[in-house]
Amino acid sequence: MAVDAAAVLKQAAQRTLRYDFTVWFWGDAIALDGLLEADELLGDKKFAEFCGRYLERWAKAVPSWTDYLTPGKALIRLNERVPQLQLGSAAERLMRWYTEETPRGPDGVHYFRPDLPQFRTTVLVDSMYHVPSFFAQLGASTGDEAHFRSAIETWVSHAAALTGPRGPLLFHNYDVGSGRYRGYGWGRGNGWALLGLADVLELLPESHPQRTDLVKRFETLSRLVFDLQDRSGFWRTLLDEKEAYLESSTAAFYGAAFMKGVRLGFLDERYAGSYERAWTAMLSRIDADGGFFGVSGVTWASTAASEDLTLYQAMPTEVNVWGQGAAMRFAAERIRAGLN
Repeated sequence: MAVDAAAVLKQAAQRTLRYDFTVWFWGDAIALDGLLEADELLGDKKFAEFCGRYLERWAKAVPSWTDYLTPGKALIRLNERVPQLQLGSAAERLMRWYTEETPRGPDGVHYFRPDLPQFRTTVLVDSMYHVPSFFAQLGASTGDEAHFRSAIETWVSHAAALTGPRGPLLFHNYDVGSGRYRGYGWGRGNGWALLGLADVLELLPESHPQRTDLVKRFETLSRLVFDLQDRSGFWRTLLDEKEAYLESSTAAFYGAAFMKGVRLGFLDERYAGSYERAWTAMLSRIDADGGFFGVSGVTWASTAASEDLTLYQAMPTEVNVWGQGAAMRFAAERIRAGLN
């Protein structure tokens, strides 16, 4: 098993090429983000070419509700890196889909999957990773303040909807129609939110009037997560449930977010010990083939009639795209921090 970040990134990226991304699904965005990190940091163009094939195919397809899950940040990054793909109009299409086509709740929060009965009026924490960062990347690319505003509004409105009576951590989802919260403190879910906010902050102009508030939000959620890390370096699939199992992707999500926070000056050096423990933990669950195992599978919390936390504790683990993506993101952060 490789231990240096460049080798880990290469192995995990190579393993990710086995997956098919013909129809977007939850977790695809971080996988493509990770592959583009491998392209940029390792100089291996096959990873960008792989992403390009699926993004080009999507750009030519008829719009559908799965467009919500499009890896938008990767779409813009790839268009800038390989302009001959001519994906600019596809980014415009995605922006309009989010801003004009998706319905919203009373407080302005998006309902991204109204086509699915169980999600018709549901706010999902997963959205906090790929949607705000898409808008922020679009803002950085075009200089249009409206896109930065959309990035912030999306993240903040989701955080408000997903903060409930149980405590300060985020819920997995909240159904506005029924008033039901589900999945308090879901490990990967809070990782989606934290790493997504780090990506927004990296792209947001330093002079932006809401930057200070967003940094405070990042610091607050980071501190909550920091205090819940297990001595093994992992976090639990339910962050504050001692009987929940130690789940692999938590180490990658929070390790990457903490490293990025330190690199960008949002977090102090006390987080270094945490992300080093997380790195060691992650390495212990990457096999010789580059597969990141021990990652919880698809978690359909919305199918429970009430908040049933046993669903999370019984969820099987596997090698999957969101685990691979998180591992690549963490390895890439180590390279950017000079810790390869």
